Amino acid sequence: MERRRREGSHEMIPRREPRQQKSTKQTGRKVVFILGTVLLVGICTVAMLAGLFMMYVRTTLAPTLEVNADDYTMNLSSIIYYQDRDTGDWVEYQTVYGTENRIWVDYEQIPDALWQAAVAIEDHRFFEHNGVDWTRTASATLNFFTGSRATFGGSTLTQQVLKNMTGDDGNTINRKVREIFRALEFEKNYTKQEILEMYLNTIYLGQGCYGVQTASEFYFGKDVSELDPAECACLIAITNNPSLYGPMSTITITREDGSTVTPRELNKERQEMILTRMAGGNDDVGVTGLTYLTEEEAEAAKAEELHFTDGTTSAQDIVTEATGGANVNSWFVDQVLRDVSADLTDLYGITEKEALNRIYNSGYNIYTTLDPKIQEIAESVYEDRGSLNNLTSASGQLIHSGITIIEPSTGNIVAMVGDMGPKSGNLLWNYATDIQQPGSSIKPLTAYAPALDAGVVSPATTFDNYPVQLLNGSPWPKNSPNTYTGWTSVKNGVRNSINTIAVQTLQAVGVTEAYNFATQNLGLSLVPEDMDISPLGLGGLTYGLSTVEMAAAYSAFANNGVYNEPKTYVQVLANDNSTVILENETEQRVAMKETTAYLMTDMLEAAISGTGGAARFSGMHIAGKTGTTNDNYDRYFTGYTPYYCAAVWVGYKNNERISYSVNPAASLWRQVMEKIHADLPDKDFSRPSSGLTTVTVCADSGMRCTDACLADPRGTRAVVYEVATGTEPTTECTLHKMVDICTEGNCLAGEFCPAASIVQKGYLDYVREDYGESITASDDAYLISTLEEAVAPTETSPGGCPVHTSAAATDPDDPNEALDPSDPNWQPPDPNNPEEPTDPDTPTEDPSGGDSGGDQPTEPDPSDPSGGFGDASGDWWSGFWGDNTGT
Repeated sequence: MERRRREGSHEMIPRREPRQQKSTKQTGRKVVFILGTVLLVGICTVAMLAGLFMMYVRTTLAPTLEVNADDYTMNLSSIIYYQDRDTGDWVEYQTVYGTENRIWVDYEQIPDALWQAAVAIEDHRFFEHNGVDWTRTASATLNFFTGSRATFGGSTLTQQVLKNMTGDDGNTINRKVREIFRALEFEKNYTKQEILEMYLNTIYLGQGCYGVQTASEFYFGKDVSELDPAECACLIAITNNPSLYGPMSTITITREDGSTVTPRELNKERQEMILTRMAGGNDDVGVTGLTYLTEEEAEAAKAEELHFTDGTTSAQDIVTEATGGANVNSWFVDQVLRDVSADLTDLYGITEKEALNRIYNSGYNIYTTLDPKIQEIAESVYEDRGSLNNLTSASGQLIHSGITIIEPSTGNIVAMVGDMGPKSGNLLWNYATDIQQPGSSIKPLTAYAPALDAGVVSPATTFDNYPVQLLNGSPWPKNSPNTYTGWTSVKNGVRNSINTIAVQTLQAVGVTEAYNFATQNLGLSLVPEDMDISPLGLGGLTYGLSTVEMAAAYSAFANNGVYNEPKTYVQVLANDNSTVILENETEQRVAMKETTAYLMTDMLEAAISGTGGAARFSGMHIAGKTGTTNDNYDRYFTGYTPYYCAAVWVGYKNNERISYSVNPAASLWRQVMEKIHADLPDKDFSRPSSGLTTVTVCADSGMRCTDACLADPRGTRAVVYEVATGTEPTTECTLHKMVDICTEGNCLAGEFCPAASIVQKGYLDYVREDYGESITASDDAYLISTLEEAVAPTETSPGGCPVHTSAAATDPDDPNEALDPSDPNWQPPDPNNPEEPTDPDTPTEDPSGGDSGGDQPTEPDPSDPSGGFGDASGDWWSGFWGDNTGT
């Protein structure tokens, strides 16, 4: 029985269905659990992303969502004012109009067929949505990812209005999201009619026409209110692509099948499509369900022949005639618009285009720093290309130039011109504000002034005007012209624009300190890559500087070391002329010591007698500095008087050598500034009441003079300089050293040169690096090393004095003839010593100790350049004699 039970039990094992059912249930529960978890995670993720998105909307989008259409559509032109210098009254200068050729028209003046055509082709559900057509947006999004259609726009008319008004048209997801939320907000505040009015006045319709009124007059020669449905559909057909659908566009389009078509023909095709959609549409052009036209009216409009103007009257002329406004702004007004729009952009967080639209339409009152007389003078010189003899390049390029004129005491820009020749439009490329290479005109700002202000140099400090080092195997830096004078003062380095002196001055103060001085004290927009010897010492900047920056920085020299931030306007008021929109207060700081500014001015006045001669005119104190870049691609001049400071750049659009008899920038500067100062009395630059000291120094070493400095073969090297107190030298010259010179051999005295031919002179005890025969300094002749080299033995010469080559011949009958009384070892014969022969004519010592009589040698006259030995005009160094000024 037990066996059967066991066997029976064994037979029962396969029957396990209840367990399988239980396992299936557990699996089902697991699947449900997993799906539920995934769903929950998905819901949480979506919720989290939604939360993050809403946070993004609140923190990033919300501040930019509200758009006030009044800022763009008030059609109140802003007014520019200037202050009369005599009365102090503010005078209206000009009313400004937008750069877009637009004549605003009210909704009531617009024919129904015009807005109906726009709705039919651009947004046929316009009256059904609240700013965003979600169906169209979803389709456009799908098309973006799938590319199912070549072009597909999801923007409603409301969204297009916002894009046209604000200029916020970047092709980014962030911009599109912002546009959607803006449209929803915008439609809460404006009616559909108002939005249609804005749309039709802001769209671009080709040929420089903005808005339907300008386009109606340009294309059809009639007021917009007179347009019929066929003409309305023709205008709206242009908006999709003005160059492709503009009836006066001159391009030719080649289709895929090789046939060609004109824009006027394409415009006709699109016009007919619009008319069909206005009548309800069909499967070919899309069903709209609109009933603006009957099918008969649409067909009649399609059959109508359109009559266009000849296009000779430009959109700009149409707007000018309609508004009576100025056709072209001055360069100064252009810059005011740019400056005010930039500040409005920062104030409101809007785009520059939005800011400009506010200026054109909000009726602002803009109070500027303009001096209209100075502006007129500058424009008269610049409009006439004959001011530079109609200068052109070898390839025929016209010369370009820009000038900025500043009042140093205030930082006010009183005039600006951005190019040569008559101004042909508004907001053109401005060479006065564009950055260009300044060349050597940057040296006072980045080398000399920082070093003076730090007290590491003075105008009397000297450096060797000679290459500083080898750079890529060549001596560097090179001068222009490629000559070197040797030891030269900082003042003459500025006067003659010597590259080697500027570089060594910069090295003395340090690149970092000079860079900080130029950027922080003088407001120059240098970049970190400019923090090097060559950019700061020679002017080869990474990008360049504008004439505004240069004039403002140099103005600190004329303003006792105080820098004023340059500006074109002082205040902007709302159209009520009382509510302050912008306040542009003067920002100033002490850029340098008063003594630094004065000494820089003194040196820059000397530069006008040097490289800046083309800027000089009589009857006025002038200080300034020229600048030239490699290959004469850029010419610069920045200079100032006690009244005004001006910076000028001259060059070609594409780099090409400038060939002109003088620095053309200095020439233009003179022509403008001479007229500005014609009725102004001459006066000197201001001088500090203290802090200056007059010193006499050696012209070569910049140290206190010694006898050797006064005995230089070129004449006395003592020169007088004015320096900042505390920077005057306290040590004596270590450069000059007395040496014996044979006047007959014109060389270092040798062992055989007689005493009568020897004088002592002061020469420079200095050895220069030898960079080859082509690199020499003009004071090489006055180096002791040069004198030593001249008498050194060679393969063909024993060396020494070329005249006195051996001991003097002696008379064998005269035992004393060969004795040299100038020999320090020589002793007179002792008459009491019978072994020493004596000359019976030689006087003996007076036993009484008195004067033995006879002729005694006299000291040579130090004022006699021959050293007391006759005419020195034939001396080998005579060609290097100079005056008593520093070199």
